[in-house]
Amino acid sequence: MKILQIPVKYQKDDTVYTTKQSKLEKICSICEGTGKIKYNDKDMRCPECMGAGKFTSNKMIHTVCDEPFIIYMTKITVNNNGNIIIKYKGHCGFSNMNRMEESLFLTKEEAQVRCDELNKETIIISIDNIIIQDSFKNTQPSLDKIQKKLEYYKKYNRFDKRIVINKDNVLQDGYITYLICRMLYIKTNKVVVE
Repeated sequence: MKILQIPVKYQKDDTVYTTKQSKLEKICSICEGTGKIKYNDKDMRCPECMGAGKFTSNKMIHTVCDEPFIIYMTKITVNNNGNIIIKYKGHCGFSNMNRMEESLFLTKEEAQVRCDELNKETIIISIDNIIIQDSFKNTQPSLDKIQKKLEYYKKYNRFDKRIVINKDNVLQDGYITYLICRMLYIKTNKVVVE
């Protein structure tokens, strides 16, 4: 009998932090979130937000969960391609959740950094349309960095860091991700526009 040993990042009863998607809410600027205004010395329902005090958009944003995520189970599966998938089951306040390893963070600050990255404006662009500055062309990234990013891509089927371009499609960050796209003949990718 063979024993398969799979290293996991977190253990049962570990307390970590995670993120969630929620609809973007904006406080009403007329009533300043109270839902009421004064008119002729009377309290009236705000006509702008209809007394809600806020507006809820259909746009989803990533936010850090208020409560910590406490792990109670680790689930390990192997997919058809032989890739190992590790999921953690835990509770976050009164909610039970399943989370992948890359969705869990040791601190709220780390989780917030990830949310900020995910909430940036993104577009899908052809890799051929990205302009590479000479400063990137003249550097040779280490093979270790390329290998780690390639392994991450193979494991999670996404890049650990997005390509960042400016409004003129000039590369600002994510050169190794760009190179891996070229290596794997990926024609288009979701990039961050700064």
